[in-house]
Amino acid sequence: MNVEEVFHMNGGDGANSYAKNSHFQKKASEMVKHITIQTIQQAYLSIRPNSFGIADLGCSSGPNTLSIVTDLVEALAREITPPPAEIRVCLNDLPTNDFNSIFRSLPELYRQLRKAGTDGVAGGSSTVFVSAHPGSFYGRVFPTSSLQFVYSSYSLHWLSRVRVMQKSS
Repeated sequence: MNVEEVFHMNGGDGANSYAKNSHFQKKASEMVKHITIQTIQQAYLSIRPNSFGIADLGCSSGPNTLSIVTDLVEALAREITPPPAEIRVCLNDLPTNDFNSIFRSLPELYRQLRKAGTDGVAGGSSTVFVSAHPGSFYGRVFPTSSLQFVYSSYSLHWLSRVRVMQKSS
């Protein structure tokens, strides 16, 4: 069975879409948000790179996706002095995910970040860059050394096994 072809969320924003039926997942993410925020801030402060890469594995589609992105970006841009020069947000899910609905929401995300003062430098240039990386996180999805923080909420339960990173583990 090819996981990439079988599992997917209902895209769009209709009555049966994931976007309209993911309140439980949002609530669970909110319950641990303070831990996620503290962890991303510690990760940034430990290395202070000019460009900070974040990935959301199993990002799905709908409002939850960009809600966590907003929280993570604001945690870095508001609470860290000086904030990262660039924040790269890499959204990952299976190729069947409705990435188009996420892309349609990006202009509003950027407006919210600018309004909050968490996106943009002198001259109004964006400092937050969002991209999509379709593919199964069972395999390699990102280039070496491109990420400093990886987040996943409500996708790990799909794993049938824990990936062995080292034979001795």
